Amino acid sequence: MEFQGTDIAGAAQALASVIDGHGSAPDLIAAAGHLLPFTAAFCVVNRKGRRPVYLCDTYPEGTAKDAVQLYAGSTYLLNPVYNAILDGLPPGLYRMADLAPDNWNLSPETPSILVEDTEEIGYRTPGWPAGLQELTLLVALPEGAMGEISFARPAADGGFPDSLLARLRPFLPLFAAAFRQLWSHHTDSPVPAEPDRTLQDFARSTLSPREAETVQLILKGHSSLSISLTLGIALPTVKTHRKNAYAKLGISTQQQLFNAFLQWQGKARRQTP
Repeated sequence: MEFQGTDIAGAAQALASVIDGHGSAPDLIAAAGHLLPFTAAFCVVNRKGRRPVYLCDTYPEGTAKDAVQLYAGSTYLLNPVYNAILDGLPPGLYRMADLAPDNWNLSPETPSILVEDTEEIGYRTPGWPAGLQELTLLVALPEGAMGEISFARPAADGGFPDSLLARLRPFLPLFAAAFRQLWSHHTDSPVPAEPDRTLQDFARSTLSPREAETVQLILKGHSSLSISLTLGIALPTVKTHRKNAYAKLGISTQQQLFNAFLQWQGKARRQTP
C-alpha cells in the first residue's frame, strides 16, 4: 500500500472502528498504514497445535495471494515467528530476521520452499514476492492464542529500521484492544477442528528423544553448531544424532528430511475424519 506519511488521526479512527465493533481485520492493517510504510500485509491468529486462522491480506491477486494461503496451510510450521510463538515469544513488535535461526540451510529441491540467500531468512514460500523484509506485530488473545499482523517492505527501500518501529510502538495497546475485540466475534466462525500434528510429533515413535530434538531443530533451520549450543551437547554428538536419525528414517539428506516431514503432515490431515 502507498504510504502518504504519518497520520495519527487516521490510525486512531481505523482502530476505533474495530474497538467499537464496526471494523474488521482490514481496518487493523489500514491503521498501521497510517503510521509506517509497507508493501503488503497479512493478518492471522496463531493457536498452538492448530493451523493459523486466516483473517485477511493485502497481497496482490495471483501467486502472491496464493502464497499467503500456502503459508497459512503448510509452510507456517517452518516459520521463525510461528516457532518463536510456540517457544513463548511475548506480544510486541519483531523483525522476522531477528527471530530466525543462525543458519537456514534448506536444499533447493525442498517442496513448498524457495531457497534464496538474498532473502532475510534464506528462503521464501513460492509466489511470495522476492526481496522483502518482514515486521510482525503480535497481540495476546484469550486461551493462549496470538494475533499476528505481518508487514512486508522491500529491503531495497530500507526494510524496517528502528525509526519505523518507533512510530508503531506507542499504538500497540490500541492494536491489542482492537484485535481482541475483533477476535471475540470470530471464535464462532468455522475453523479447522482437528489439531495439526507438530514438529514434536514427527517420528516420535522411531527416534530417541535426543534424535527427535535434533531433527526438530534441523526442521526449524538450525545449523549443527546452533543445535550443539541449544542442546548443550558436543558438535560431534549432534552429527551422530543426525546420522542415526537419518538412518532410522531411511533418508540421507536434509532435502529428504523436509520431504518426509511435509508428506507425513499431509497424510495425517487426509486421515482425519
